[in-house]
Amino acid sequence: MTHPFIIPELLENIFSFLAKDKALYPTLFVNHLWYHCSAPILWRRIEFSVEGYRQNQCGKNTSGPLYWRLMKIKRVMCGKTKHLYCSKMVYLKLAGLKISDTLLSAILRLCPNIHTLILDRSYGFSNIPIIEIARCCPKLLHLSFDACKAITDRCISEIVRSCPKLEYIHFASICSLNVTGASVIEIAQFCPNLIYLNLSSHHHIKDISFCAIARSCVNLRHLDLSSNYYMTDDAVYDIVRSCANIQYLILHRTYITNKTIYDIAHYCSNLLVLDVGDCWRISKESIHFLLSKKPTLDIILDT
Repeated sequence: MTHPFIIPELLENIFSFLAKDKALYPTLFVNHLWYHCSAPILWRRIEFSVEGYRQNQCGKNTSGPLYWRLMKIKRVMCGKTKHLYCSKMVYLKLAGLKISDTLLSAILRLCPNIHTLILDRSYGFSNIPIIEIARCCPKLLHLSFDACKAITDRCISEIVRSCPKLEYIHFASICSLNVTGASVIEIAQFCPNLIYLNLSSHHHIKDISFCAIARSCVNLRHLDLSSNYYMTDDAVYDIVRSCANIQYLILHRTYITNKTIYDIAHYCSNLLVLDVGDCWRISKESIHFLLSKKPTLDIILDT
C-alpha cells in the first residue's frame, strides 16, 4: 500500500498550511516529489518590496538578498525556458522597485491568473506594460498603483473596461497631469463591484467625477478622497447618501464644510472611521453634533 505521506494531494494540503507561516521553503530540497508539490504553492504569492531593505548607491533596487532574488525571478520570466509554475501565480507585489517594461510584460503574459497586483511606488516602466494588464489579467480583483508615474487615462480606461470584477482600486498620488476626471467616470461606469477606492491627491478632479462614483459604486466600504481640493460638499452628499454601507471615509485636507458633517450624521449609519484632519472649514460644534449621533465613531482630526 502506498504510504500516505507520498500522496501528492495530501502533501499539497500540508504544504498549503506551511506556506502561511513561510515554512515551506525547506520542503523544496527534500526530494523530487516534494519539490513538485511545494513549488506551485510558493509561486502563488510573489512579493518583493524595498521595505526593510536599504537602498544602495549603485542604482540597483536593493542591496543583499532582495536584489539577488529579483535577479532570479527575472531570469525565470525572461529566459528561454518557461516554467509551468508561473501560471500558478495569483498575487504579485513589486513595491518601490525599478522594473523594466520587459520584465513586467513577461510576468503579465506568463501569469494570466493574477487577481492581486501591487506596484506601489515602483518606477522604470512605461504605460505600455500597464495597458497590457487589460489583456493579460482578466481575473484581476485588487489593483494598487500608489505613486506610479506611468499611469495615464488610457491605462485606467483599458484596465477597467477589461477587468469588470475589480473590487479594490488604489490610485493615490498619481501625477494629476496624466490622470483626469474622465478616468474616475470610467471607473464608476465599469467597476460597479468596488469595495475599496483610493483617489487621494488628484488635485484637478471635480464634483462630476465623484458624483459618478456615488451613483454607480454603491457597495463601497472604504473611500479615500483626501487632498482633492476641487471636491465640494455636494459631491460628498451624493456619496454618503448613495453608499449606505461605507465604513471608512477619508476626507483629509479637503475644503468640506459643516454641511458635510451634518450629512454624514444623517446618512452614514455604518461608518466606523472618519478622517477630517486639516479640514479647516469645519467647526467643533459640528463635530460634537456628529459624536452625539454616533458616539462610537472614530473621528480623526488635526494632529
